[in-house]
Amino acid sequence: MKTDSTDFSPCDYVTQARDNHPQPLTRQLFEAMLKDYKVRNLCQKVREHTSLSEKYKISLPAITWQAKFSGKPRTDQNAIPTGLFCIDVDIHHDHYFRDLFQEQGPEAAYAWAEKEAHERALRWTLMQEQQDAKGCTPDEDLSILAIHISPSGTGVHVVACCNEACKSIADNQNRLAQLLHTEFDPVCKDWARIFFVVPREDWYYIDMPTLFNEQEKLNPS
Repeated sequence: MKTDSTDFSPCDYVTQARDNHPQPLTRQLFEAMLKDYKVRNLCQKVREHTSLSEKYKISLPAITWQAKFSGKPRTDQNAIPTGLFCIDVDIHHDHYFRDLFQEQGPEAAYAWAEKEAHERALRWTLMQEQQDAKGCTPDEDLSILAIHISPSGTGVHVVACCNEACKSIADNQNRLAQLLHTEFDPVCKDWARIFFVVPREDWYYIDMPTLFNEQEKLNPS
C-alpha cells in the first residue's frame, strides 16, 4: 500500500518496551495497533493487577510522543523533539487509592481508580472539545491532541502540543497539569520515554488531522 508523506506522525513507535530501534509512526500503523486484538488482550491481562501485569504491559507496542530518532537507538542523546509531550496521571498513586486499598481491599481500590480514570478522561475531553468549538485565550490553551486510559486502567495519558512559553518537557507538563487541575508522574520528562498503546475504545480524544497531516502546527520546544 502506498503511503503518502502526510500520513506520518512526527513521532516514532516501538513494537514493545525492549525494542530499542524506533520506527516512524504512520496513521495506518497507528490505527492498526488500536484495532489489534493482541493489544486488547494484553491490556485485559494488565488490568487483572497480578504479579504478571508488568510483563504483559511491557509487551505492548508503544509510542515515543516526545521525540523521534531518525533510525538511531532510542536514547535521550539521539532524541529529536517532536513538539509534543505527554503527562501520565497515575490515579493508583493517589492517597485515597492507598487508603481504600488498606480499608476495603484491592478490588474496591482498583474499581474506584478505574472509574476515576474514565471520569477524568471524559472531563478533559470535554474541556478540549469546548476549546475546539469556541476557542480560548493563550493562557488557557490546552492544545491537547490525544487522551486515553492507561494500560493499567487506573490512569490517563494526555498528549499535547508544546507551548512556546515553556522551555522543557517538565515546564509543559506542569503548565498543562495546572490547567487540568491534576497531579501527574514527574519522571516522564525524558525525551526517550515510551507510552504504551491501548485499544481504540480506551481513547477518549484523538486529533488525527493534527497528529498525521498538519505537522506544521506543531511547535518543537
